[in-house]
Amino acid sequence: MKVLKYILSITVTTAFLIGCDDYLGDNVDPNKELPENVTEADLLTTAIYNSSSAHYSIALSICQYSQQLASYFEPGADTQEEVQISGGWSNIYLQALADLSQVVTIAEESGATHYLGVAKVLQAFNLGLATDQWGDVPFSSALQGEDDFKPSYDSQESIYTQINSLLDEAITLLETSDTSTIGEDDLIYNGDLSKWTKTAYFLKAKYALHLSEVNQTEAIEGVLANVSSSFSSNEDDFQLMYNERNFNPWNSGVVLPNNTGNFSVLLSDQLVSLMDGTSIPFAAVALDPRLPLITTIGDDTEYRGAINGSAGSHEIAESEEDDGVSANTDLGANNFYSSQTAPVLLGSYSELKFMEAEALFLQDGGDATSVGGSIEAYNAYLEGIEANMDKLSVLPADKATYLTDASVAVGADNLTMALIMREKFIATFLNPESFVDLRRYDFDPNVFIGLELPVGHNEILNEEWVRRAQYPASEQTRNGEQVEAVTKDIGDPVWWDRD
Repeated sequence: MKVLKYILSITVTTAFLIGCDDYLGDNVDPNKELPENVTEADLLTTAIYNSSSAHYSIALSICQYSQQLASYFEPGADTQEEVQISGGWSNIYLQALADLSQVVTIAEESGATHYLGVAKVLQAFNLGLATDQWGDVPFSSALQGEDDFKPSYDSQESIYTQINSLLDEAITLLETSDTSTIGEDDLIYNGDLSKWTKTAYFLKAKYALHLSEVNQTEAIEGVLANVSSSFSSNEDDFQLMYNERNFNPWNSGVVLPNNTGNFSVLLSDQLVSLMDGTSIPFAAVALDPRLPLITTIGDDTEYRGAINGSAGSHEIAESEEDDGVSANTDLGANNFYSSQTAPVLLGSYSELKFMEAEALFLQDGGDATSVGGSIEAYNAYLEGIEANMDKLSVLPADKATYLTDASVAVGADNLTMALIMREKFIATFLNPESFVDLRRYDFDPNVFIGLELPVGHNEILNEEWVRRAQYPASEQTRNGEQVEAVTKDIGDPVWWDRD
């Protein structure tokens, strides 16, 4: 029975894993080995790779919903049409979680508690990635192979309970003595268990904050209780580095196609306007120094993000003859997030500091429109900016100029949620977390300055915002009865989204 379940996992993984040898190092390639000879180490590598692939696949669509990205075409995700993100679902359920389930089984049998702890952190991460896009998702009865080909779906509320249980178990396991050794098979931390423990605390803080509309007091307490045990610098970031054989997916999936005329996405005007002084004018800074590091504009001198829904235009056409001004902010082959060897950031110290800043701001009685917070909230806000700039290798002089600009260095008495969220939106570029934040604050333009519905907005939403992805057609075919029981309209909130 276990062999059959294992073969199903590896068969699917084989179809998606490219250039596996470079990542596997001295480990057995699970695609070329008998199931009984495969170890936790062999499966951990593919699970990490596919977790990162899931993050990319989901972000490609969801970051168009959050208006970090815009499409060269319409209609589509850019205009808030239904997205199923079948690639992300496959990466999570047919690959990452399937392999992690086997890691758990093998680790439990061999007593490899550290592998078990890492596996549980990754299970929690993948479950969170899934439930925040689709709502109710399978887990408690999933991944059983022929024992249950049509698993029931767990409510999002119960999934969040399971996420926290997995993370608590992981922390205990990672701090337990174990003779097994994790090394190069750990593509993220190379066996540094202290950093996996910090990641577990990061995820606990992150998923606590997601429940700010369910119970704000508990959400604040959950963030602040875990921050001090989580990341302490950029060196702790939860990320997968790519190489010249295994290209970063934003490079292989967006940059290379765009450069050959197969256009897909570019930067949204919503993001560019936050970085060029349009939305919140700078006092002395001409341009956010991070903007040239995350996008390329060729020979142009002015950065023009695309208006969402305008098919790559910077300005909305005034007549049929006027197509507007072309946007020019593409992901480039040498940019921080999209070079061949760029990392995919699954969680960062910068993001953590903005989570802390928000929690402290709310604890002080702040809300979407209030002004003023504690010095602790203000310092966390500044530390988040500095960490993100250091991550992107902003020049020290440029960083200092930005951090002292009157529009940024406002002082604790003038801190607002809009300032915190502007900086978090920039720091979580190409991260589905940006859409979580928009939903938690009900797309409030007081918090997200300049935010508007896209041009050519999906008519079925009746001028309301999209709030979830739809289940993939493949899942509807395979497990139709269970999917039908939980399917909702794309404008319906997920459980924690109390609009």
